Amino acid sequence: MQHKNPKRPDGGRIFRSGLYSTAILAAAVVLAVLVNLAVQAVPVRYTEFDLSEGGLYTLGDTSAQLTGALDQDVTIYYLCETGNEDAIITGLLDQYAAAGSHIRWEQIDPAVYPTFAAQYGAETVSTGSLILDAGERSAVLDAAGFYVYDYTDYYTYSVRFDGEQQITSALYRLTSGEASRAYYTTNHGEKTPSGTLLDALEAQNIEAEPLSLLSGPVPEDCELLIIDCPATDFAGAEGAVDETGFLQDYLDAGGKLLVMTDAYYSTPNLDAVLAGFGLSRVEGLVVEGDANYSLYGYSYYLLPDYAAPAESTALDGLDSGTPVLLQMAQGIAIAPTDGVTAEPLLTTSSAAYSKTAGYNMTTTEKEEGDLDGPFDLAVWAEAEDTGAQVIWVGCSNMDDDLLYQSIPGNCDFLVGCAASLTGQSSGILIESKALEADQLVIPARTAAAVGLAFLILLPAVLLAAGAVVTIRRRRR
Repeated sequence: MQHKNPKRPDGGRIFRSGLYSTAILAAAVVLAVLVNLAVQAVPVRYTEFDLSEGGLYTLGDTSAQLTGALDQDVTIYYLCETGNEDAIITGLLDQYAAAGSHIRWEQIDPAVYPTFAAQYGAETVSTGSLILDAGERSAVLDAAGFYVYDYTDYYTYSVRFDGEQQITSALYRLTSGEASRAYYTTNHGEKTPSGTLLDALEAQNIEAEPLSLLSGPVPEDCELLIIDCPATDFAGAEGAVDETGFLQDYLDAGGKLLVMTDAYYSTPNLDAVLAGFGLSRVEGLVVEGDANYSLYGYSYYLLPDYAAPAESTALDGLDSGTPVLLQMAQGIAIAPTDGVTAEPLLTTSSAAYSKTAGYNMTTTEKEEGDLDGPFDLAVWAEAEDTGAQVIWVGCSNMDDDLLYQSIPGNCDFLVGCAASLTGQSSGILIESKALEADQLVIPARTAAAVGLAFLILLPAVLLAAGAVVTIRRRRR
């Protein structure tokens, strides 16, 4: 009789155990695949986290709202060789695609498809550029403009990423219809709009070009007329060309006017046109009596409050927490006028006063004869019968390229006014994002104390703790 060896493993049991292990492994693999597919189906904004200082991989609220509201398909082509992708660009494109169902992006390798960019007229763009295709319209964004360099001196500079601003602006231009036509007047010593403002208007889908009223009336396609600080007046009916007549005809037909003036220059004919909306200048220059409403203690560098108009949309989409600066400004008075609705846009504090001596003032202190505030520095008015609208800013220094570097709110305000007058949605402007976090500056005394703590005190504490533990263990 043979006896079964109790130590010999049972073959059937081994087989069943192996089969069970294999099944468990296969189930784990299948589960891992399913989880991976499920995670890939989740929008990028829920699976990736932006830890960069400037939010380089996070879509701003303006971009997200615009992208989510799109009702037509837009394809973004990323012209980049495989393996040389910019993680900031690809991450941003993922965010756009996740924010709206009508946005998708695709990478095109120029080495594989050398003639692809030519069909969009983009043969000479840099590697890493973008092409936005909205069907009948398209836009090309050169990679050279995605990164902006700010030089503090010849050797020192910082880099900011401007890609989101360019992509969102291009999306807005492609999907908001034909560009609005704006003109800015010339031949009266006007300031030419700065390059920054013109670029911002273009990003808002507003194309501006110069106009001389000496050559004839305001063009019929003009949706916005800009008058930026004329040094001489517009000719009246007594002149060879009735420029004020052209302005009045334009407004009578429902025109839109953005005016900036300086207290130094007298323009009675232009003022008479604006008086039809119940608007007039306050004598003198405004000085702030409240230091919280002026810049660095210069009481004529005004930091006004945003008003909250009930009828106009000039401030819609603007961040009222962003300061604007008006230097050497003049108040604008609003008189009740039949058939006209008028409201302030920017206002001083109640402690402000107007120096009636204007530019001839010898002191900024309040004197006898000066006018008490508060004052409106920018106002909006609309004629109810024609729909004509006017925004009048009593300052000639709001539009300045150097000023925008420290007070970007000025450009935002002017573009917001232009967008409002042309019937567009304002707030397309997006600030560029810093690529590097601000450096932490530690005073020398603090640095010495921190160094002492880490080099001497902390090691000493650790050695002492180790000695105590060792002694206790030996005593046991």
